[in-house]
Amino acid sequence: MGKAKLITYDLIKPETDYLDLIAEIKKYSDWCKIQKSVWIVSTNDNCITIRDHLKSNMDDDDRLFVAALSGETAWIKSICKDEEAKRVITA
Repeated sequence: MGKAKLITYDLIKPETDYLDLIAEIKKYSDWCKIQKSVWIVSTNDNCITIRDHLKSNMDDDDRLFVAALSGETAWIKSICKDEEAKRVITA
């Protein structure tokens, strides 16, 4: 299993179809959508590799942030449900 990475994005043009971006995120072996534009994935790819891969599915004015998670996390009222996650991810 890979290491947990946090992916967040701001999509500037709401009318644009970002299904390709979401499909690319879901290609990681383990993933969880925890908020509207916040995902956790499990991968051995580094943050730069993830950024460079995902930005090809975004417009030039969109924002993307990728960070490695290490250690404890906690949240409440996450939107992550069984149908919105593929396996459990640990940091």
